[in-house]
Amino acid sequence: MFPEADDEPRTHRVNLRLGDDELAAVQAGATLAGLTPASYAARTVVAVAMGTLTPIPTNYEEELRELVDARVALTRIGTNLNQITRTLNADGDVTNEQLHAVLERVTEAVRRVDEATVVNMRRRRPGPPTG
Repeated sequence: MFPEADDEPRTHRVNLRLGDDELAAVQAGATLAGLTPASYAARTVVAVAMGTLTPIPTNYEEELRELVDARVALTRIGTNLNQITRTLNADGDVTNEQLHAVLERVTEAVRRVDEATVVNMRRRRPGPPTG
């Protein structure tokens, strides 16, 4: 998901101000990624800026589209896995490139489902009591 961090130290600082929900989302993402919140935020910002990570949807239509696209991707992956299994069961050869391509699709589809799930869960979390 993130570009590999190099051994070069980071010497520049950017300060962010986050709301409670935003901070909670960054902390949750950092925990899942096994990173500190600052490292997670830096890697995420750089990945989005470099086009290697697509931001999560910001409205329900985009979220629904993302889930539908992820479902289609997972269905296609299932088809690929069935084809690979059929080939292997028939004593055929499956190349490492073919397996790698399927695994990349699985990883990307799972990432997209995970991101949409986090957005959905955050929306369902009860807010502070009113009045």
